[in-house]
Amino acid sequence: MKWLVLLEDVKKSDFDNLSNLLRSSDEFSLITEKSKYYLTSSRWESLTNESDVYWEATKPLQHISAVARIQFTDFPLLKPDMIYEVDEEGKRHGRRALSATINVGSSCSVSIQLEGGQDIIPISEFESWMKLAEEDEIVKNVFRLITEFEPNWINLYKVYEIVKKDAGKKKIEQWTKNKISQFTHTANSQSAIGDDARHGVDQNQNDPPKEPMPLSEAKALIMTLLQKWLLWKCEQQK
Repeated sequence: MKWLVLLEDVKKSDFDNLSNLLRSSDEFSLITEKSKYYLTSSRWESLTNESDVYWEATKPLQHISAVARIQFTDFPLLKPDMIYEVDEEGKRHGRRALSATINVGSSCSVSIQLEGGQDIIPISEFESWMKLAEEDEIVKNVFRLITEFEPNWINLYKVYEIVKKDAGKKKIEQWTKNKISQFTHTANSQSAIGDDARHGVDQNQNDPPKEPMPLSEAKALIMTLLQKWLLWKCEQQK
């Protein structure tokens, strides 16, 4: 039995970014039809109901979304919208997905077949990052944070703290060319960013920072940090 999963709110630009990020797989493919994008997989052929298809489809989507978001800062969380059963005559029978929210407890390593584009990261790195998210609880937690929570100052700082504990402050300073101090100073300064700050009042006489970092720059900085961190973690496994 063939199943198609319509992905919710995927724009052409999102599709193009995925195309640039991912290469082909015999297991998963993305189908384009009338400006809509469907995920299908040979592994679902043995399934007989949409609930099982829904859960089998959502398992990899959070980690794929995380990898894409690290490369493309505002990339959306991939979510299933409709589940379509394709019968022997090729007719589709659509059913609404169970939920618009993905809460993943486990994952699997995948790659997706997409049309055109060039890799932003090598496919070997994509697969390595997906494998890390499957096996490494720290990476899994970071991927959860960047896909399930708003990228505000508090949540970006949580990601920074996790990476700092795992890799060390010196590595982070090298990877960010010492801009991380501007990030932390801004994130902690109530005078600089008001109620968005981690603290209710400035903590020392040096606050606020002379040049507060814009939130857009902070998001880009943390995503760059994650790229360097994941590449480093992959290298540590060799």
